[in-house]
Amino acid sequence: MEKKIRINIVLPLIGVAVAWVALVVSTYLDLTVNRYYENMPLVEVRASTYVTLGGLVVGSLLAMWAFKRADAAHATDGSAGIVRAEYRFTGLMIILGMVFLAFFAIATFMSSFSTSFPSGGTPTVIGRILGVYLPIVLAAGAVVFVLLQSTIYRKTAPIEGAEDKGLSATQKALAIGYAVPIIGTAAAIIVGLIVYDSQGQKLPSWSWVAIQLMIGSSIYFGTRAASQARSAKPVVRAPKVTGAAGAVTLNYVLSLIFAGTVSIMSFTFAGDAVSKLVIFSNCANPDGCKPTVAAAQADWWINEMIPAVLLLLLVEFAVYFVITARNKEVKA
Repeated sequence: MEKKIRINIVLPLIGVAVAWVALVVSTYLDLTVNRYYENMPLVEVRASTYVTLGGLVVGSLLAMWAFKRADAAHATDGSAGIVRAEYRFTGLMIILGMVFLAFFAIATFMSSFSTSFPSGGTPTVIGRILGVYLPIVLAAGAVVFVLLQSTIYRKTAPIEGAEDKGLSATQKALAIGYAVPIIGTAAAIIVGLIVYDSQGQKLPSWSWVAIQLMIGSSIYFGTRAASQARSAKPVVRAPKVTGAAGAVTLNYVLSLIFAGTVSIMSFTFAGDAVSKLVIFSNCANPDGCKPTVAAAQADWWINEMIPAVLLLLLVEFAVYFVITARNKEVKA
């Protein structure tokens, strides 16, 4: 059991490391693209978009896998503190993964409006499909998949009368309640972009009405389905007596704040480090500066990248040891 618990804690941390590496790679790939003020051609379909998306999806899937394992252990015996801890930790990591996937979709959507095209040009159909629409659809699909896998098929919250009968009517209603708002919002975003491009990169007021109507309708139908699922009678389990010392709780909250702060610092430092590899030359030329990517020297590794890596390792080891130490069984 102890080995299984450690794996469940480690898997989401590996997912964070994968997302960190994806950020570094995508930042490097973006160093010399989409710089019109430097007279460079627009790259509509950027490899960095799919690298970032891939890192977020892999991280979310690892968190989901860990949560399903933790959920099974918690359903079997949730009395142990370490079992409850891994269950809550993996659930939190799933939420964070879905939040970042949603941010990715929104950022992809917003960046499509701010992209400049030379000489009054317009984006190409293939560029929009592969550079904007497909990443948004894939991100929304990943959110829906992870959300349904971690909620509908949970072993710790079964529905009474639904044992060994496949997907019950209540579970179907719950799936619709979760999925419809996400799918409706993604569809509204894509429709809005299509109208924006077809109207010469302008979005009429009536288009916003249609977009908000699609989003509002999806929320309404999702709410109706969720209300039907809420009326189901859950299986009642025997209550468990739990308690926690105030000092332990305080240190746990502080550890979460520490983990969040250091994680942001690590991601930020890594992105800044890669950005510093760009060198602008020939800036006196009327045609503009020409960016080139410099080779990573020893001083760059020592002063820029290694500190970011160490911050990532620090937060991962700290989270692991705090969770295990907080829930370690102490003999009287």
